[in-house]
Amino acid sequence: MTTHKHHIIPKHAGGTDDPDNIIELSVEEHAEAHRRLYEQCGRVQDKVAWMGLAKLAPKADLIKELQRETKLGTKNPMYGKPAPNRGIKRPGIGGRKKGTLWSESEREYKMKIRSAPGYYDYLKNPERSEKISKALLGRIGSASGKTWFNNGLIETYALHCPEGFTKGRKPGRNSNKKGLVWYNNQQINRQFYEGHQPEGFNRGRLSNK
Repeated sequence: MTTHKHHIIPKHAGGTDDPDNIIELSVEEHAEAHRRLYEQCGRVQDKVAWMGLAKLAPKADLIKELQRETKLGTKNPMYGKPAPNRGIKRPGIGGRKKGTLWSESEREYKMKIRSAPGYYDYLKNPERSEKISKALLGRIGSASGKTWFNNGLIETYALHCPEGFTKGRKPGRNSNKKGLVWYNNQQINRQFYEGHQPEGFNRGRLSNK
């Protein structure tokens, strides 16, 4: 019969490896001992030991619970301390400095990946669409009831018109897109200046319908 060495006072509760603190138990007895300790003291370590020995839960789930429970509240080493990175500006996506533009080689590489057949197929998955639809059903969006207002210099999206603002978007806000034309390569739609489209792209947009 397989036996385990059980600490009468668990090591996580200050117990030692002194022979007087150790007894030999069967696996079932070991699980029962930790169950009793958990009921008496409420320590998550005993709960995990009991459930693991009794095979009442997968090992991975028990490890996650132990990690979570031992870092809650005052048990967390960062409890009550300020975040070490508070006030420090973080880089943009992928470690790139915010505002850095892609190089031509990066843009070409990204375009090649996104132009691959099937890259956007997940967007047409009806199960995905139904799941999103159900999740948003009945939810009031943060933009509900809001309207665009501008004062000629800046624009804001608000429920009520701020003083000095008028209803509508700022004039000329899309001036940086003037002259751009839609093209597609049978996989994706992209805007380019006429005559500057990459090879394989033709004038017009792909319909999503």
